[in-house]
Amino acid sequence: MRTVLLDTTLREGELYRPFKLSVKIAIAKALLEVGLKRIELTLAYPPRTSPEDLKKVLSIVNDRGAEAVIHCRACREDVENASRYDPWGIAVYMALSRIHVKHKFGKDDHEEITRRLIEAVELSREMGFKYIRATVEDASRIYLEENIGKLIEIINILKDAGATMISIPDTSGLLTPSISREFFKELKKHTQAPLSAHFHNDYGHASANTVEAILAGADEAHVSILGLGDRNGIADLYEVTAALTDIHKLEVGIRRGSLRSLYEVFSKLTGIKIPARHPLSDEARTIRAGVHQAMTTKAPEGYIPKMKLRYDFDSPLYEVTPFISKKLVERVLNGYSLDSKKIKELTEYIGTEASRLGGRLSIEKLHQIFSENGLNIPYERLGQYFGYIRAYVLLKVKNGQPINSLIEELASWKEVELIQEVSGDSDLLLIVKMNPGVEENIQKIKKAFGNAVDRINLLFVC
Repeated sequence: MRTVLLDTTLREGELYRPFKLSVKIAIAKALLEVGLKRIELTLAYPPRTSPEDLKKVLSIVNDRGAEAVIHCRACREDVENASRYDPWGIAVYMALSRIHVKHKFGKDDHEEITRRLIEAVELSREMGFKYIRATVEDASRIYLEENIGKLIEIINILKDAGATMISIPDTSGLLTPSISREFFKELKKHTQAPLSAHFHNDYGHASANTVEAILAGADEAHVSILGLGDRNGIADLYEVTAALTDIHKLEVGIRRGSLRSLYEVFSKLTGIKIPARHPLSDEARTIRAGVHQAMTTKAPEGYIPKMKLRYDFDSPLYEVTPFISKKLVERVLNGYSLDSKKIKELTEYIGTEASRLGGRLSIEKLHQIFSENGLNIPYERLGQYFGYIRAYVLLKVKNGQPINSLIEELASWKEVELIQEVSGDSDLLLIVKMNPGVEENIQKIKKAFGNAVDRINLLFVC
């Protein structure tokens, strides 16, 4: 049976940062468009959180034929409240490790707490949920510090009570990939219950652990966009999907080629930047070492995996450092009739300038060097190799104008990388890709939002 990926960006991810309703709706639609079939949402707890918001997001998931799971506490009140929304499934949780039983519940043993979880599962079955997940919170600690027999016994009891899925989370991120695989293999030997993998990222292993759990037979695995979640998060949707499809050749039902677009849209809508070390960042395709640059002008797959070039990036990007490759400069200047000696001299000068100016050159400075040597290289051509200069655009919106509609429109613009609501002299902060000296993006904003925006300020990133 193929492992089902459950996306919990709208549950676990909201522990990192709560999202506005319009953003939740956009995220839900985007997740469904890339092929996610199981989406987890948090039960509403009014007046802290909105039942109406939950209903609206839930309806989007339901209308598209996907499986919505409401996550809640293992108590009668929550199970009954969850049933009123008529979701496909429910997830109830309870911590059963010694440390949680003692310090969270003030008990000496887990029997009473286990009984509460069993009762929540039984009630969920009576309520008619098609999917009932019982989460044994801190299960990995039971495995490491107590007795796997205890965990197996709990899993089988919960299955008999009516749970259709048992989650055995690594709540504190204690496991490594090899231990994770053994953990799931051992459990699979002793229970027929469907098992769900949920790994936290405290030591940076969440995505790798999830892949190993899937290879060991996990029936369900939890992921989120950018791995967002409590503390430093959980397994990353892209990292898990790409490893399984590109490397292990396993089908997980996700449109692999749509993941980069999903992450870019998510980043724009939430203002959460894709980190530099993430596999979908521009840094992931930026080549800095001269020898590497020379190689990738001929065969980029020598340094960037072929499947990433197929699905994520059209080509590498390069940075102008003291180690810039002569072969790269030659490629940029192809068609400009320079001999090898002149290209070598120019490369040496560019590298020396990069060293003098702090270790790298901007596109604007590189353009200036070429111009001083009689070479009129268009910014667009330089952008193909070295990316685009980024600018901060600050917008002051006129009173009474709906900011949400501006955000939705700007999120559809390819050149806009990030959108954040801010306070003070401006209302919106954008990070925009643009070539130096070219203000067409600013003119585009003025044309689109001239009646809604009082002021536009522009700051180029050095």
